[in-house]
Amino acid sequence: MRFRFNIEGLHCANCASKIERAIRKEDGIAYASLDFTRMVLTVRSDMDEGEVLSIIQPIADRIEPGTVFVPEGSDVEEGSHRWEIIRTASCTVVFLIAFLIEMFGDVDHGVLSIVFLAVFVAAGAETIVDAFRGILRGDVFGESFLMSVATIGAVIIGQYAEAAAVMVLFSIGELIEDYAVGSSRRRISAFSDMTPKLVHLEKDGTVTDVAPNDVKVGDIIVIRPGERVPLDGTVIDGTTELDTSALTGESVPVSVTSEYQVLSGSLNTTGTIRIEVTKDYEDSTLSHIMELMESAGERKAQSERFITRFARAYTPTVCALALLVAVIPIALGMDAETWIYRALTFLVLSCPCALVISVPMTIMSGIGCASSNGILVKGGNYLEMLSQIDTMAFDKTGTITNGRFSVVGTESFDDDLLARTIVSLESHSNHPIAKAICGHFPQYDSVVSDIREIPGKGMEGVVDGTKAYAGNASFMRDLGHRVDDPEGRTSVHVVLGDRYLGHVELMDVPKDEARRTVEEVRALGVRKVTMLTGDKDSVARRFSEDLSLDAYVADMLPQDKLTAIESLISDANGVTAFVGDGINDGPTLRRADLGISMGQMGSDTAMEASDIIIAGGDLSRIPLAMRISRRTMRILKQNIVLSLGIKVGILVLTLLGLSEMWGAVIGDVGACMLAILNSLRALRV
Repeated sequence: MRFRFNIEGLHCANCASKIERAIRKEDGIAYASLDFTRMVLTVRSDMDEGEVLSIIQPIADRIEPGTVFVPEGSDVEEGSHRWEIIRTASCTVVFLIAFLIEMFGDVDHGVLSIVFLAVFVAAGAETIVDAFRGILRGDVFGESFLMSVATIGAVIIGQYAEAAAVMVLFSIGELIEDYAVGSSRRRISAFSDMTPKLVHLEKDGTVTDVAPNDVKVGDIIVIRPGERVPLDGTVIDGTTELDTSALTGESVPVSVTSEYQVLSGSLNTTGTIRIEVTKDYEDSTLSHIMELMESAGERKAQSERFITRFARAYTPTVCALALLVAVIPIALGMDAETWIYRALTFLVLSCPCALVISVPMTIMSGIGCASSNGILVKGGNYLEMLSQIDTMAFDKTGTITNGRFSVVGTESFDDDLLARTIVSLESHSNHPIAKAICGHFPQYDSVVSDIREIPGKGMEGVVDGTKAYAGNASFMRDLGHRVDDPEGRTSVHVVLGDRYLGHVELMDVPKDEARRTVEEVRALGVRKVTMLTGDKDSVARRFSEDLSLDAYVADMLPQDKLTAIESLISDANGVTAFVGDGINDGPTLRRADLGISMGQMGSDTAMEASDIIIAGGDLSRIPLAMRISRRTMRILKQNIVLSLGIKVGILVLTLLGLSEMWGAVIGDVGACMLAILNSLRALRV
């Protein structure tokens, strides 16, 4: 079973990683993922919720006291920072006054030392207490412990003002970081939080507000202007325009009238509509999307996993360097107080929180940006893989093409007679080819009788008193007419009486954006673009030439596509992506390094089979997804360089005696703030 817990009171990203690792090691826990960006813990276990909570809560109490896990759906009590703000503000004011007096006044230094010590204790008491708790639980590399050692060391060597300054700045920094992370978390969540809390249910002429889970299939609900559609359904009354951009990324509103199938998550913009619900909430499009968005954080990108491993080694390494900085110069006879002070400054820089916060925040910002553009990415690993595609294979029907026949030409000696005859016959058929023909030509007022559909052949009947036939070449040969089909196209031939009138040519044409998409993915570095199709070779060759593909494979059965994608994977220099329609390409989508589905939002097949879902079947969103991925990865690398660069720079300055301990705190907080702000850039294309 899967359990989700909201988290309150967790302020340290590095501690969040420690809690996640500790929970994963527990017996009975099959899987655990702590998303610090969203403050959610996901656990899979055969135990019940109470037993899971009894295991995970003590772990949090041991690693980060004050952290509370609350089962999803329960109210999370917002922690108040009022006391911390008052305490920090008071300490800051007192410190500044004492510092200014020391700089410009004439007061006994012993009195100022007492004031600085008082500020140090008031500002750092909680940190020092947390440090002792850390010692008792064996956590000697916790942020509180390292900060306490550094500042207590400063006090021992007589740097009272420095110790007070560091604790005050550290307190201010923690408040700023909490605010910045909270603000960022709210902005990221806003990109996916579309779930209506109440539904207007209509029964017996009365409208009442109920929870989405209380609505059943067949119920009638009312959606007013400005409200989001809560459940999938069919419009039974009213007209409006729906903003579907949250689902498809399409900015143009869709006009909706009676019988229109609406998807949950769409925004009603103008009129009031009544819809009959066709899916329960847990099966609705919006529910599927929200579930996938929430679970996206569980699939961590390679960069996230690397940073987690790096953070585990970074702190001990810097601490070891701090020890060397103190020991080696003193052993060489240099001033002990100076080098101990510099070693203590190293400890201030030993927490990797800027990295641990900014990397997953950047990934989630990128996923949020993609979702707002109709691109549903199931995890950070898949977002990262989008930037590494070397080979891309496309299915043809329903992916590169519209998935329906279109009339592309006619050949006859009397076009009007041909059109009149074929429409008169095909208007009595529900075949996709018949619908395409009737949608292309105008309707005629012909007198038609004795209509009969011959399976696998075509149609026959009497049109305006004359026997008429419309069908394939085999049907025509049965009637004594020797005809051939144009290469790469489907043809419907027409006979009126004993006279052959000609034929109509149809084909499943490429989507308008298909050629441009192929050009754009090539420009983005995709080395090989190919097509896998079950169509005959002549059709596939025509498509390949029209779209300037590098290769194609035709006459394929579903199992043949698996063999073909495996061959492409073995020949690729990077990620191999397969783009299919999510209906009959499930096995191939799963086998590819990266499965991209053009299936409709809400399609269970599309949701299950693919790693990335492109809403509305718009091929142009594939290069857009790649650009979002690349920009996200660039921002992520910038954050890594920024965070490490600032820390390394201050470490070097410290060794040279050009940076003091309070400067290290400012640099550490500044690096974290800059990385968080930079991460939010990934929310926009």
